[in-house]
Amino acid sequence: MATLEQRNKAIVAKYFDEYWVKGNVDIVDELCSDDFLISYPNHGHHHGKEGAKKMLSEFMEAFPDLTFRSYQTPLIAEGDYVAAQWVGGGTHTGRAFDDLPVGKLDKPNTGKTIHFSGITIFTLKDGKIVREIAEEGSLTVLQQLGLVPQPNSGKEIVYTDLNNMQSSR
Repeated sequence: MATLEQRNKAIVAKYFDEYWVKGNVDIVDELCSDDFLISYPNHGHHHGKEGAKKMLSEFMEAFPDLTFRSYQTPLIAEGDYVAAQWVGGGTHTGRAFDDLPVGKLDKPNTGKTIHFSGITIFTLKDGKIVREIAEEGSLTVLQQLGLVPQPNSGKEIVYTDLNNMQSSR
């Protein structure tokens, strides 16, 4: 019989693969609670299943090639919590986009590319994801989009192998 941690990691792995990797927002209906809260610095808080679906749908409409992958660390679980490290990105070739904490892309198809990483803590209860709270490279994204000043020379984060989504300095 699987432990609570093993079951929770399996739920998060399925959710991450379907929602973030494949862009299947309908997985929220299966794996998340009705009062689900998703919160990322670049998007703010979104409440409920419909809020989570809208957030990713609009993000993918603006960045149609958006993709995410697990990064370096396996899922880590303790009781009702699962931690995941990830990396992702895409190119703004779609609609205008304003779901950002600073500024907005008020024109469609700017061609600007973003690549960033983050760590997400998932909270589960009774086999459902109730919270998805993350810290991500928000400053990096805002710099890549030209919404805040670029980093000092030599402090840039460069992703050299986008297929494996690994970074180097």
